[in-house]
Order: sequence, then C-alpha cells, then structure tokens
Amino acid sequence: MSYTEQDVHEGRRLMDDGRENRLVIGDKLLAVTAIGGDGDFDRYCDEISLNPRTARQYRHTARMCTPPVRQFVADSGVHVSYSVLREGARLASSGKPYDEGYSTLRAVIGEAHQSGGTRISVAHYQRALGTGPALQDLLNPCGDTSVADYLRALPPHERDKALRDLVEKSDEVHDAMKRVMDEKRRRDRETRGPECGGGRPDRAQAMARDLVRLRDQASAFMNRYPPSYAVDFTEEQQAACEEALGTMEVLATWIRVRVGDRTTAASRERVEARDLVAVG
Repeated sequence: MSYTEQDVHEGRRLMDDGRENRLVIGDKLLAVTAIGGDGDFDRYCDEISLNPRTARQYRHTARMCTPPVRQFVADSGVHVSYSVLREGARLASSGKPYDEGYSTLRAVIGEAHQSGGTRISVAHYQRALGTGPALQDLLNPCGDTSVADYLRALPPHERDKALRDLVEKSDEVHDAMKRVMDEKRRRDRETRGPECGGGRPDRAQAMARDLVRLRDQASAFMNRYPPSYAVDFTEEQQAACEEALGTMEVLATWIRVRVGDRTTAASRERVEARDLVAVG
C-alpha cells in the first residue's frame, strides 16, 4: 500500500478543514448578499473568483447546517465530509431538505459509534436517507460517483427503477443525458474522426475535424437558445453580438471559399464526364 494510517489521518483532517472552510464561505455569502438580489450575488462571486452555482450550494448548505449541527459533527470523532452535509441539505421534490435538521445524520453517526466506524461516506448516508446522488453529480466527470458506479452498487430491482427514473423523471434529466451523449460523440469524433476519414493525420484532416467541432458547437448553441428564448440586450451586449455576427459571416465565407473550390471542381468534372458520355 502506498499510504499509511498517518496519511489517512492527515488527509481526513484536511478534508474536515475543507468542510469548515466551505461552511464559513457559505456564511459569508449569506451575510453579504442578504439585502441585494441575484445581480449583487453574482458580482460578489466574480469579485472573489467563485462560480455562482457553487456559491449557491455553499450558501444553501451553510443555511441548513446550523451551528449546533456543525458542533455535533466536529465533536463526534467521525469523519464527515462537506459532500455529506451538502447531501443532507439537498432539496427533495417537496421543496424541503432531504435531512432537515440532520436528524438522520445524527442517527448514522450514532450507529458508527456503536459499530466502531470512523467515517460516514456519501453513499452510506444516501442509503440511510433513501435517496440517490444528485443528477449533476452523477453526470459530472469529476464527481465522486459516476452513473456506472452508482448503478453497479444497487440491487437489480432498484437498478431498474433508477434507470427508469433517470430517463423518465423530467425534461431536465433527459436534456442532461443528451448533453453527456453529445459530448461523448464529439470526443469520439475528435479521437477517431469518423466523418473525416482515418489514416495518418494531415492538415486537411485536422481542418475537417475542426469544422466538425465548430458545427457541433453551433448546434449546441442553437439548442441552448431556441426561438422561444426571449432576450433583451443592453447596448454593450448588442454591440458585442453584432461584432460576433460579423466574424461568423466572415468565417462562413472563408469556409465556402476553402471547401467550395474542391466542390466546384468536382461538379465541373461530373459535368464534363456527362458531356463526354453524351457525345459518345
């Protein structure tokens, strides 16, 4: 084994420090944005270089994880990560946290004391809550649990239900799964280049792959902002969009020139071949 018990002890201490730091950041977010709206919140997140989506998770978890709960966890002697606290604060379809007041977490920690356990894993906590991981965590390639890992750990009858829930529960789930599959197909194209031919890479193949990538990005962009997606640009935003549009028009012309030469030549050859057949 490449690590020692001391390494585990130090790693858990660092994770506990990370848990406390995230909760303190959440407290700060609650304090400085209590009066302002989403605009103030997003600007503050930008000032401290924090992703607004992550910041909202910190803020919500800090609100749900009250000082008595934090003290109980700190005094328990059982390793509890921030991810566990975030799971308990996660909102169910009812709009309430899955573990409001963290009563289930308290019970799980009590069971750990009785059995000699030293940590509470997210998966263990989810089983106690009767929940599964959040979809965004399953689909996040950097997340703690992948879709395959989650499904593999379930009994067969629960696995079938989980699969149905993943594909049928809501449009959000379906859209998220579609984005993952589109990204996988894009990576496959970049790796194998099925639409660009195989063999040794050359400039033509590289250019064709880059054009395919641009097409995918354009398709994704249009899917994100359908005609029903109403927008009202400021003057600065309008100017930026118009500048981007001009660049795209130049790009489209450039592509037509580079690709059209070969297309025109091929069409000319087909016409000449038809003429020769007709003359014969």
